[in-house]
Amino acid sequence: MEQDAMDYEKDLLIKLKVDNPGREIFPLPECNWGHSVTPASDENPTKTGNGLKVLIIGSWTLGMLAFDAVRELERERPDKVNIVGFVTDDPLDPNARISEHKRFWNYYAKHRQELYEFHILEEALRFGVPCFTGEVKSDVFRSLLAKWKPEAVVVAGFGQLIDTPIIQYPDYGIYNVHPADLRNGYGAGPDPWGDLVTRRAQTMRVSIHQVSEEIDAGSVVGVSPSVNVRLAEGECTDDVRLIGEKTFMPVKAMVEELVRRLCSNWESDCPCTINRMDLESCFSLPEKEALMRPIDPEKRGTLLPLSPLCVRDTV
Repeated sequence: MEQDAMDYEKDLLIKLKVDNPGREIFPLPECNWGHSVTPASDENPTKTGNGLKVLIIGSWTLGMLAFDAVRELERERPDKVNIVGFVTDDPLDPNARISEHKRFWNYYAKHRQELYEFHILEEALRFGVPCFTGEVKSDVFRSLLAKWKPEAVVVAGFGQLIDTPIIQYPDYGIYNVHPADLRNGYGAGPDPWGDLVTRRAQTMRVSIHQVSEEIDAGSVVGVSPSVNVRLAEGECTDDVRLIGEKTFMPVKAMVEELVRRLCSNWESDCPCTINRMDLESCFSLPEKEALMRPIDPEKRGTLLPLSPLCVRDTV
């Protein structure tokens, strides 16, 4: 019998403290679920706190790819980029309203959900970034928003609806990464890979769009090059997790390009949202060719830089 979900939650919090006892973990009685977790003083002590203040909201591999992209930019340009916070799903808490049974968490057992949540929190904390796993439509999160003062927000794989006060907060905009070709009207909502399977699609694109209160309905800023979602002989696969890994391949480069553009606006003291970008041009010809190669089931877990989180597992 699978371990109780709340036991997994306790284990996760214990592991976070064991890895660094200097971390502080606060329950959120004002919210319906979740915790606030702050890094220890010795975690990334050289973090400058300078640059464009970026908040990342996301979970699972998609959220980790977005974080990894912005983290690399901050390492490259610590005076220009500053990750101020990370908000992530808490799939282990039964009170969390994250559409667990309608989204990707439905494909994973609780022990796997714990691994994803722990990994993303651990990576953020080690980089000196405070984390929040609770309800974003709450006064406690509003206070954190006022404390962190993000100037731009990147969303990727997040299970809560984001409301107007959050959407209107950042001067440089709030953007969501969605693995579907929204520009052509495909795949909006919680199951973009199911849409690919239903349509028996040959290719897809990843979209970055502005966030609105209506799910995946904000203006599309840019899309990736075409991504082949068929197997070697041209046949379709019903394995949405296999499709998902292939569709994530362009995400990191797209987020990097978006944040570079935002930083350019910040350096020019031009606080405005980005309405349109040619994201396809940031991919080289070999990279585009790699995206158009057929899906190879034997390469599951090797296509992304986060391969330990992409391996085959019991659901």
